[in-house]
Amino acid sequence: MQPYVRVREIERRLIRAFGGRAMRDVEYDFTYRSITDEPLRILDIGGCQSLLPLSLAKRGHSVTVFDYRPYDESHPNLRVINGDFLENELPSNAFDMVLLVSVIEHIGIGSYGASVAGDADFKVMEELKRILVPGGRVVITTPFNEADTIVPDFERWYTKERLARLFAGWGIEDCEFWRAERKMFGRWVKWVPSTRENAATGDRKVGHQGLVCVRVVSSENAGVANPFL
Repeated sequence: MQPYVRVREIERRLIRAFGGRAMRDVEYDFTYRSITDEPLRILDIGGCQSLLPLSLAKRGHSVTVFDYRPYDESHPNLRVINGDFLENELPSNAFDMVLLVSVIEHIGIGSYGASVAGDADFKVMEELKRILVPGGRVVITTPFNEADTIVPDFERWYTKERLARLFAGWGIEDCEFWRAERKMFGRWVKWVPSTRENAATGDRKVGHQGLVCVRVVSSENAGVANPFL
């Protein structure tokens, strides 16, 4: 694991200890709440710069990290696959849950040395239905904005319209919107719950795009009304 990943983890815990809440805190809390205590087969796409896969492996889940880059942590419940997920050879019905924590926005944009491919995020969602068991779940956290924005060679900021398309055919079980509120020493140290509208205008009003955390299930007849329509 690159040293800065552990430094970032220490920073996150310090922010929390002093009453703040980093964006990664919001994402991790949402993810942990979405995972049951019973052992699950979990696929973490793009998780190489996170300690989340290791944490989940230590909790008894069977975790696979799929990323272009290596994942240096090791545990008996943890395995790593290096490559392009769009060209994966994973078997069908192989996972109970898939995690894309601050990842979907980078797919197809050319970030981290990956290829550029139009609408690759939609192709990922199609592939997830194949590798998930019936009723399997996906946790996605991603930037949220009022205008569809591409940061060249890095990421996309999602609008409600694109997210409505992304989750077409899925059931939405849980959805949270967040916005940045406080910044110190160049870092946003406090994120707060938000409405969809306020999260979408975060970049224009406070200088940082909003955040949306979503858990979906592979059945469009389950869950709540689509909050992006």
